[in-house]
Amino acid sequence: MNETQPKQFETIIQQEGDFIFIAIPFSPREVWGAQPRYAVTGTINDIPVRGTLGALRQDYFLRLAKSWMRENKMETGAKVTAQLTLEIHAV
Repeated sequence: MNETQPKQFETIIQQEGDFIFIAIPFSPREVWGAQPRYAVTGTINDIPVRGTLGALRQDYFLRLAKSWMRENKMETGAKVTAQLTLEIHAV
C-alpha cells in the first residue's frame, strides 16, 4: 500500500439517469489505505479530472459532471483510460 501510488485502468463511461460516472475496478482501501473519503486527481484519456470517489456497498465510482463531459467531448459508452491518484492534503 502506497498512499501516493497512481492507479491506471481502462473503463467505460456509464450513465444511469442523469448520473454519469466511471466505475473504479479496484479497492481504494487496499491501494491507498483506509480513508474517510477518497479525494482523487488524475486524468481520463489524458484530460485532467478531479473529484471524490463515491461508494455503493463495496463498489466505488467517480462521478463526472455533464459540463466536464461536454467541454472534453466525452460520451457515455466510451472506453477510456483513467489514471487516478489519491490527493494528499497537508494538515
